[in-house]
Amino acid sequence: MVHETLARLPAMPGNLPFSQSEMVWAADQPNRPILLICAVLMKAEMFKIKICGVRFSKDIDAVACAGADAIGLNFFEKSIRYVDPGDETTQELSARAEAAGLIRVGVFVDAAAAKIAAICRQVGLDAIQLHGDETTEIAGELIDAGLNVVRAIKLPSDLTADLIRDRCDPWIDVGCHLLLDAETGGSGKCLDWRAVGQWAQAQLATPWTLAGGLTEINVGEAIKHSGARSVDTASGVEQPRGTKSPKRIEDFVRASRLAFAASNSAR
Repeated sequence: MVHETLARLPAMPGNLPFSQSEMVWAADQPNRPILLICAVLMKAEMFKIKICGVRFSKDIDAVACAGADAIGLNFFEKSIRYVDPGDETTQELSARAEAAGLIRVGVFVDAAAAKIAAICRQVGLDAIQLHGDETTEIAGELIDAGLNVVRAIKLPSDLTADLIRDRCDPWIDVGCHLLLDAETGGSGKCLDWRAVGQWAQAQLATPWTLAGGLTEINVGEAIKHSGARSVDTASGVEQPRGTKSPKRIEDFVRASRLAFAASNSAR
């Protein structure tokens, strides 16, 4: 099934044909969304719009209804958005997201590679997000184990394209999908989108996602100035903090899609 789907894909310069090892990998992913498999093989973004820190079934329903394509499950115990991987309700959340066709990303902070892999199997995740002080060696180990890895790159408010490049290049070399975030993730602080945009002009083949203080009000401008093809938010769709708002999720997704469409038209 996967091979047949890949065979029907249009040719993309610099990406196709796939190597034999990549085709074998794809065939071994029967439970992964086909769009995720194609994104990994084509070195493209795994998702367009991710709503991170969901905790309840109603959150999953709101995300799916709004038209986002990914969720984040937070496994950092100190987070207000923490969900227990051993809890049956967490596994039910994952199954509900899978049934809705959402990509499931597990968020980890300084967890051991073995623990991450175990939780990935236990909960059923499509990708993992490293959000602590993990090394490129750990990321490489997880990638070698067949896991899709998103690496959060924590950036300061005083930002330049060169600084972003210096922080990102080691993770690009390992093969991570990048997530550009403020130094204090989940704080609601925004990045310098123009500096991100300058960096992004030289990163057309790099899969990356913009995060950091994005809301339904500012995500359009953020996409316009940064050139982002993928966005992520947690606190930006909450009211109060830690509680997802279906209305804010809907508005965020709508604003994101309008901005993506405008950005594509301008290219």
